[in-house]
Amino acid sequence: MTRTVPRRLSYRSLLLIIATLVLLSAAGIFFYEKQEEIALAIPVKFEHLPDDLIAVSNTPPVLEARLKGPSRVLEGIKDSPPSYEIDLSTAKLGPLFTKISPEMIKVPWRVSVIEVDPASLTITIDKRMEKMVPILPDLNKDPAPGYIIPRVETTPSMVRLTGPMSVLEKISAVRTTPVDVGGLTETIKKKVALNLNHNPHVQAIGENLVELEIVVEQKMVEKWLNIVIQATGSNYKYVITPDRIEILLRGPMHTLDGLTQENGVGVYVELKGLKPGTYVRRAVIKPPLNTTLVEAKPEVFTVKVLKSRRAR
Repeated sequence: MTRTVPRRLSYRSLLLIIATLVLLSAAGIFFYEKQEEIALAIPVKFEHLPDDLIAVSNTPPVLEARLKGPSRVLEGIKDSPPSYEIDLSTAKLGPLFTKISPEMIKVPWRVSVIEVDPASLTITIDKRMEKMVPILPDLNKDPAPGYIIPRVETTPSMVRLTGPMSVLEKISAVRTTPVDVGGLTETIKKKVALNLNHNPHVQAIGENLVELEIVVEQKMVEKWLNIVIQATGSNYKYVITPDRIEILLRGPMHTLDGLTQENGVGVYVELKGLKPGTYVRRAVIKPPLNTTLVEAKPEVFTVKVLKSRRAR
């Protein structure tokens, strides 16, 4: 009786068996990976809307979808969420009701869309228009005490907006984003953006930045001073009637605040060349720099030059 000796497996067959086992193990891991559910925000995109129309909604349309699938795949979706596209190529003016179809949300294989909220959307199709409006600077706080902002130069002074007709018809101007001018003591230039956050459907055509020149000047005020009249240019004693003058000065607040009744203003009567006797003279008034004389009373004074001389 002849014995049968089993054939040894070839090296190639052994490799094929090992590869098959590895593939089967990987497939098992692939198909039996742990399943999870997540909630994901899905942005809505309007596609193929004619250029002369615009889709309007109270808030940016977003869907909340519940997805189920392998945890590893779901993690990848979080980093790059899909969108929901609505074809508006045949849209007409007025309200538009759209039913949401979960199957239109494009997700990877082995991921399913369990639920979508809301189940429908209502938007409004409006006429798109353009409009030129002035730009108004929005200033916060106040400059330093004693300073004012008499004007603000805006470059450019106008901006062209585009958006829904129903919205733009109500807009007469656009403000800039707030600019803090608290404590300013000198003129500054600054570039700021337009503040269009109040309506996401309105946009500026072209540059969204404007240059503001905020002019800062000292505050001009008026102040009355009551000053004793002095005389100059004579060695004789004298008597001036009345002996005081009231003057009204106009100038920077910081300058006038530093003046007192007897200090900072030159007021005198010129007696040079006058012999003893009685004369009518006007007072010479020399206000400080940066100030102007508004009014003085009285305007003339009686000066009596006496025969006796002043002590040196």
